Amino acid sequence: MEITYHKVFSGVLNQEFEFKRYGRAGKPVMVFPCSGGRFFDYENFGMLDIFGPSIESGDLQLVCVDSRDHESWLKPVHDEWMAKRHEHFEGCIINDVIPFLRKEGIDEKFLATGNSAGAWHAMNFFLKYPGCFDSAISLSGFYSIKAEIGDYYDRGVYFNDILRYLPGITDEAALAKLRYGYAIIAHGGGAWETFNDEARLTAALLAEKGITVWYNPWGTDWPHDWCTWKAQLSQYLPRLRDGVDFKGGILRLTGPQRRVNKLECQTHAG
Repeated sequence: MEITYHKVFSGVLNQEFEFKRYGRAGKPVMVFPCSGGRFFDYENFGMLDIFGPSIESGDLQLVCVDSRDHESWLKPVHDEWMAKRHEHFEGCIINDVIPFLRKEGIDEKFLATGNSAGAWHAMNFFLKYPGCFDSAISLSGFYSIKAEIGDYYDRGVYFNDILRYLPGITDEAALAKLRYGYAIIAHGGGAWETFNDEARLTAALLAEKGITVWYNPWGTDWPHDWCTWKAQLSQYLPRLRDGVDFKGGILRLTGPQRRVNKLECQTHAG
């Protein structure tokens, strides 16, 4: 497996930003880390054991990005800077990381994925940037930013709180783009799985909007932990290659017969 480490300077963050790429072919998958996590966590927790065969076969490639949660939603003072700094993070992904990868040969929309807070990031990018993301796998996620910031509220919080802003997406042009996408929302039913009601509600809202979603809750033997996420992805990755139900037909998201959506140029919504 070809593994490359990258560090780019992000003008919007005014910082260097790190990420790793695994593989050079297939559907690009962007991995967002858990709350306050790092770009190397996915590899360190053994997720390449699950993705490795798909990467080696050229079915998909991973891009594991860094986070800036400690500078935004996890910072001790709750104020407007939280959402502003998150906006900078989004700008880094859309205007720095993806253009860099485009120059490196990726010209296809990403599947976004992550666990826990990474699941929220993945769904948030999928919903807000359909020009760059056409699918999402969100595992054990929260979908209201209240999980991180409590009762603090401002306009920036609204536009990052999926359970608040998703019902308000009514523009048919925006919905048409999202309806071309595909999402998986899953979680366990065991220890530390505390946001399952939010996951169920988010899946229901997506379905009401006509956005295809596979909501797949697992049982009480599956905790909020890496063992659950490994087992879930072990089930989902073959399905993405073989085909999932989509608008009365079959959609392949990875592998040589996958649907290929070219990246669409998009500027940061700041």
